[in-house]
Amino acid sequence: MKPVQSWSATDEPQLKDRLEQCAEPVLLKGLVRDWAAVRAGRESALAICDYLGRFDRGVEIIATKTRAAARGVMGYNDDLTDFAFVKARMGLPEFVSHLAAYLRVDDAPAIAAQCAKVSEVLPGFLDENTLRALPGVVPNFWLGNALTVPVHHDHPYNLACVVAGRRRFTLFAPAQVGNLYIGPLEHTPSGAPISVVHPQSPDFERYPRYREALASARVAELEPGDALYIPPLWFHQVQALEKVNLLVNYWWPVRYAQDLPSPAATFMQAISVLNALPPAQRDAWAAMFEHYVVQREQEPGGHIPEAWRGMLARRR
Repeated sequence: MKPVQSWSATDEPQLKDRLEQCAEPVLLKGLVRDWAAVRAGRESALAICDYLGRFDRGVEIIATKTRAAARGVMGYNDDLTDFAFVKARMGLPEFVSHLAAYLRVDDAPAIAAQCAKVSEVLPGFLDENTLRALPGVVPNFWLGNALTVPVHHDHPYNLACVVAGRRRFTLFAPAQVGNLYIGPLEHTPSGAPISVVHPQSPDFERYPRYREALASARVAELEPGDALYIPPLWFHQVQALEKVNLLVNYWWPVRYAQDLPSPAATFMQAISVLNALPPAQRDAWAAMFEHYVVQREQEPGGHIPEAWRGMLARRR
C-alpha cells in the first residue's frame, strides 16, 4: 500500500472545481480544523456527543449494531446467507447512551448511526460548521465507535471530513473491481454493493485475487479536522479507530444529461440485458462498449462530419 497524495488546501469556492478534476483520492490535512465541532471533539470522548445534543430536535436515526461474530465489521456473515448486523430506529439521546455504556466495555459491539442528514437530525449544526467549498450541498453524519465498513464505492463525488476520533481509509482504483470480490448488486447492507472479503482477516485461499488488490491500494489515516476526497467509483474501506468517532461527509452528483437515465441505471440495465447473451455475443458487445463508450484509444466520431455525429458528439 502507498499513502494517498496530500494537498495543502483551504476551504474556498475554487476547491470544488479543483477536486472534480482530480482522478485520484486526495488527503486535505486540516481542512475543517476550525470547526466548532472539531474543537468540541478534542475535549473528551463524549464531548462531541454533548455538542451534538445542543442541536437535537427529536428526529430518529437508524442505528446499526454488529453481531458478535462480525468482529466489528458491517458486512455479511461468513457463509453469505445474512447480514452480520441489525438495525433499529431510535432517538439520538438513546443512541448516545449506548455509545457511553460501551466505553467501559472491552470487546463491545460495534454501533453506528450512519448516513443521517445533518439538516434533518441536527438543525443548526451547519451554522457553526460550514464548508464554503460546497455551498448548497447537505452533508450526512456518521457517529459511532470502532466499526469497519467493508470495501464499497459511491457514484457521486465524496468529501469525508473527520470531526472526532480517527479513521483509516483503504482505497482501490475502479480497475481493481475484479480483485475485490464484490457481493450482490441488489442485496446490500445499505444500497452500495460491498466486498465479501473480511477486512480484518482476509481468507486468501478463498479470495486469492484480493492480494493483488491490496498491493495496489492507497491508504490514508485521518485525524480530527482532516478531510479526504474520494472520486466517483473509487472503492474504499472505512475503519473508525476510536471508541467515539464522528465523520461528516458531502456527496455531490456528477453532471450528466438530465434527459437521459443516470450512469448507474444504464450500467444496471446493461448487466440485465447483456448477461443473457451467449459468450461470443458478450465479447462482441464488450468491443462495442470499449470503442463507443469508453473511447480509450480513439474518438469514434472523429472521422464523421460534425453535423452528422449525433450521439457520438462529445458533450464535455
